[in-house]
This record gives sequence, structure tokens and C-alpha cells, in this order.
Amino acid sequence: MCCIRIYLYAFVSYYIGFNMIGIRTLLRFKTTDCKTDLGTVFKKMNKDTKQLFGDLLETNKTRKHRLKLAYKMVGDEKEKEYNFLNRLKSQIKPTMKDDISSMVNDSKQNLNHEYYRKLIAERPSEMIIHETLKRGDIPSVTNILNTTMSEKSKAALENWKKSMIEKLGEEGFNKYSRELMAMGSAMHSKIQSHLNGCQPDVSHFEEVENCWKSLDAVLKNVSKPILVEKMVVHDGLSYRGIVDCVAFYKDIPVVIEWKKSSRDKLSLQATYDAPIQLAAYMGAVNNDISYDFKVEEGLVVVAYSDGHPANVFKLTKQACLDYWKIWVGRLNKYKRIQSSFK
Repeated sequence: MCCIRIYLYAFVSYYIGFNMIGIRTLLRFKTTDCKTDLGTVFKKMNKDTKQLFGDLLETNKTRKHRLKLAYKMVGDEKEKEYNFLNRLKSQIKPTMKDDISSMVNDSKQNLNHEYYRKLIAERPSEMIIHETLKRGDIPSVTNILNTTMSEKSKAALENWKKSMIEKLGEEGFNKYSRELMAMGSAMHSKIQSHLNGCQPDVSHFEEVENCWKSLDAVLKNVSKPILVEKMVVHDGLSYRGIVDCVAFYKDIPVVIEWKKSSRDKLSLQATYDAPIQLAAYMGAVNNDISYDFKVEEGLVVVAYSDGHPANVFKLTKQACLDYWKIWVGRLNKYKRIQSSFK
């Protein structure tokens, strides 16, 4: 009996943190040999605990039910995400290999002198056929090319920006960037006025006037402008852009891309994305329902800000098709990038 008491005192000391009601219950349990009291003891313990601390926040049954619902919700969300991504992927057209149907719409007639005479006869006061501006969420050619720029090009652009900021300061660089954009717009505006039969205004930018001088020999060979700074949309591939010019160059119908540079561009490759941009506009012109003609050759013209003669890079039909394939690859890359953000 003495041993039993020692054991009980040791046990009670070990559980000193228990409340007095729990201790009395344990003492009753240890002083009886009746097995039927075991369930009664634990029920009493649970009752005492409940009186002190209240009901359980979550029973085993409710926990299982909660986890089951949570797993179901996660599964439903994953299924929704999977279905959404599949819908996006189905909207991305595959990169084309030999199929050029998305660039040249054969249902349209070739732009030629006969078509031009017909156009003038039908609309003597204007040289532009009916155009429906299409806007909305369709991405632009410029945005697509900027987004899909190679890592090497991005790094070069970033290094140039840093060096210019070090040289001019943050505010000076921002002013310089705005001036570059303003000069580009002024040059295009000057060309547009000339092609539309108006006398171009003299620009207050010296570089623009020098570029105008640089283009003198080229513009003498440009005639019969059909589109000048006009919106074009490729409905099939869902992109849009402002084409610089569709006209005749030395009696050949072409899409023209005007570029300004302070450095010599001795090859077409040195113009970076310009031929890809031209191919994109050509594909849009050839598929836009606003225009019932197609053009299959192009021209990248680089005017120089110091006034020396511009470089003219002629793109044959095959060259345009080659750059078109590159453009479609960039367009698909853009769509993949956009889908990854959704």
C-alpha cells in the first residue's frame, strides 16, 4: 500500500500542470482495479477539459471533410488552368515552313500600272481606296518585335542606354529619347507630305533636313503612292501596324520602309529588324480586307542624318518570303509569352 502511495505522489508531481479536477480523476483511476471504470474516467476527463477549454475547434471527422473539399477545389482549379492553357495554345498558329498563304492572298490582284489607272479613274480626287481602321486588343508589329527581341539585342540596347545616361544624366537621356522620336515622326511627316503632293514644311531639326537631302535621289524614283502612313491589319494572324508606304519604285510596286540613321548601313542585315518589319506589313497589306490588291516586293531605305545619299535595299519576292517566315516565328513567340502571363 505504501508503494502505491509513493507511485501516486510521483505521478501527481509529474503532471503538476494539470488542473485539480484532472488530478482527482487520476487518483480515482489508480485506486481501483475495476476495468469498467476506465471509460468512465476518460469521459470525466474529457468533460472536465471541455468545461475548462470549451469544444474542440475541429474534430477528426470535420478535418477529413475539410481536407477533402480543399483537395477537390485544388483539382478543379488545376483543371480550369489546364483547359485555359489548351484554349490559348489552340489559338497560336504554328510556325510556317513552306506555306506562304498567310502572306499572299491569291484572291487579290497584283498591284500594277493598270490597277493604278483603274483606281485613279474610279476615285479621281484621291489615290487611296476605302479603309476601315481596326483597333482593339490586336498587338502592333512594333510591340511584337520589341517584346521578342533577342537577349543579345536586349543587352546591347541596355548597355547603350546605360552609357547614354552616364553621359547625359537621367533627365538628359529622357530629353534625348523624346527628340529621337520627334525627329523620326518629323521625317515621316515630311515624306508623307511630299508623296501626297503637298509642299513639306521645313523642320526645325537639322538632322531631319539632312535626312530629306539624303533621300533626294530615292524620292525621284518613287511614284504613284497608293498607301502612305496607313493602318493595315492581318485578320488571320491578328496583328496590325502602320505601313510607311506602298508605291512604285522605278515602275515596280513595292512596300517601302523608311529608316533614319547616323551611321552607315552597308548591308540589309545591318538594319536589324527592318526587313522583318517590312515583311510583316506586306503580309498585312496582302490580307487586309480594306485593300483589294497585293504587293510582293519591298524596299528598305536608310536616310542619313549627315545628309549623304541614302542606301536602298531591294527585297525580292523570295527575300520577302524568307523574312516572312522569321516574322511568323516572332509572332508565335510573342503569343507564347503573352499566354504565360495569363
